[in-house]
Order: sequence, then C-alpha cells, then structure tokens
Amino acid sequence: MIDEDRQILSDLRRKLPIDQFELERECCQQPIIYDEVGEWVASVKAAARVAKEHVSFVESGLLLRIRKNPEEFYLVGKLTVDVVAATVKVTPEYRRAFQEYVEAERLANEAGTLLESVAERKSSVRDLVRLYISHYYEKTDELNKDEWQSAQDAIEDLRKKRAEEEDRNEDNVEVE
Repeated sequence: MIDEDRQILSDLRRKLPIDQFELERECCQQPIIYDEVGEWVASVKAAARVAKEHVSFVESGLLLRIRKNPEEFYLVGKLTVDVVAATVKVTPEYRRAFQEYVEAERLANEAGTLLESVAERKSSVRDLVRLYISHYYEKTDELNKDEWQSAQDAIEDLRKKRAEEEDRNEDNVEVE
C-alpha cells in the first residue's frame, strides 16, 4: 500500500504547478485539486493511525507470549518488566510492525505538507489573477511561454545558489 500511496503522492505533486496562461482553468481546478488531495491525505493519516495501533497489538501479543513461554525467546530465570519489554522490542515481528508504522507516519507527514502546498497554491493562483487584471502581462516586451519558463528557471537557480551560500556561511560561523 505504501508504494501505491507514494505513486499517488507523486501524481498529486504534479498538479501543483500553475499555468499562468490558463488562469481561468486553474481557478476552476483549485477546489477540485484541494478536495482530491484532502481526501487522500485523510486516508493516509488513517492508515498511519492503524499502523500505530498495529504496533501496540503486536507488542501486546508478544508480551503475552514471552510471559507464557520465556524459553521460546531464550529467557531463563526471573523475568523482570524491563527484560520482557526489551525482548519485545528486538523481535522481528515488533521491528517489522514498527518500521511499517514509521513509513506510514512519514507518508502521512509528506501528505500533510502536500495539502498545505495545495492550500498555498490557491493564493498563488489569486496573485497571478491580480497580476493579469493589473495588466502585468500586457507589456510591449511580452514573454512567450518558453521565455517565461527560462526566466523562471534562472530565478530558481539563483535562489538555490543563494541558499547554498547561506548554508556555507552558517557552517563557517558554527565552526568558529
């Protein structure tokens, strides 16, 4: 299920970019995208809660098995609460259930971030509409789609370089 959800996450992320030349369509699609992502996020978060409960279920089952038959887990002598708890956490069943929970929780966090991005997309569409209304795109030296993308890529590259420089500067400050 995680692989299928990862594919859905990837597909939904592809819906984030806004075509500034199709603002009417983008405005109409925004609530549909938000609903689609919101519904999927709810199911992913529910799956993460189920995975968490499964960890507790596996843990409880192992606690009972260890107390009933400690020899199965190579335990001899008096059983303490700490020994039993530690034994539970090193069993393959518990480790597998816990790893599945961690993956489900990670996916749920990424899904939540996607939902926030879709919500932010709404204000981006609104801003582009305002730019259009104020005749921002009607300049005499109007850019075509390819020129626009090229300029946008250049801006993104510049932002990345600045972020890298800031990271290097922060690393240098920490070393001193």
